[in-house]
Parts: sequence; C-alpha cells; structure tokens
Amino acid sequence: MAVREGDPLSTGHACTGITNLATSLVRTVKANGIAGAVQGTPTVAHPFPPLPICPAHVAALNQGSTNVKIGGIPWGRVTDSADAGSMISGSLNVLVNGR
Repeated sequence: MAVREGDPLSTGHACTGITNLATSLVRTVKANGIAGAVQGTPTVAHPFPPLPICPAHVAALNQGSTNVKIGGIPWGRVTDSADAGSMISGSLNVLVNGR
C-alpha cells in the first residue's frame, strides 16, 4: 500500500510509539487525493528516548520502492523503514510495486 503525507508509522522507540509523516518532499503524485510520500519525507516532531528525558526530534521515511519513484525518489510503502520502526498504514487501494 502506498504511503502518503500524514500516514502513521511506528517510531521504534519508547517515548512515542506512533507518529505521522509530515509534508512529502515531492507533491506531484497523489494517492486518494493525498500527496505520495517519498524516501526522505520527514516525520512530525515527536519525543525520542532515552527515558525518562525525551527531547523532540524529527526522523524520516528511510526507504521506498526500488523501481516506483516520484520525481526520481522511491515512493514509500506500508512496512518500509521509517524512523527506527516502519510505516504501518497507507492507501487502501493504491499499490506501489505490487504492495
């Protein structure tokens, strides 16, 4: 499933388990009317461990499809790496490279 601006991801760390993607780096292709998120798209600022002090940080969508790109940048998919976790949700009816 294609990921888009605003879609949620598992951060992979304890302070904030889930956050969302922020504005995509390339906004020319849409899935369900929402800009597709490409590799490098930042996350919304969220707390980062170590516990108990969790200062805010911004991470990114770390990977995308090797052969489906938007503006030459890999388009992200559900289960692709993001922050220290992975994308957990996206478009229900737009697939990128068959997934």
